[in-house]
Amino acid sequence: MSVENYINQYCSYIHEWDAVYEEYAKSVGLSYTGLIILYEIYEIENCTQKKLCEYCFIPKQTVNAVVTSFYKNGWIMLEEMPQDRRNKTIHLTEKGRKDTEEILEKVKENENKAMEQLSESERETLMSLTKKYVTCFKDVMLKG
Repeated sequence: MSVENYINQYCSYIHEWDAVYEEYAKSVGLSYTGLIILYEIYEIENCTQKKLCEYCFIPKQTVNAVVTSFYKNGWIMLEEMPQDRRNKTIHLTEKGRKDTEEILEKVKENENKAMEQLSESERETLMSLTKKYVTCFKDVMLKG
């Protein structure tokens, strides 16, 4: 198989993986981006829109639109940061935490089930080779 075929196949797997998240997101009334942002808000302590942009690789305008919709939905509250009143931390409300836990429970449970189907050696190989490929791609892409 040619290098180009390997790249196409690898990218196809990544797209298929993303499509599973997207399909699930739609089933719970979210966009793919909304699901990713919700996941990060749940995980990041003192989360800000800037952190979401950095961690999720999502443009500021998109993050702002999703955060605004979560705010209108009653899922989050925004709190001014004492050291910089222009920025706000994002916190889940009680309703937001309950709904988020219900949504993410299935994701986390099934991510774990899928990973558990791989042996320890396969997991280590997957992590090692994915990291190596991403590092190599980043190096050549940014040099170019």
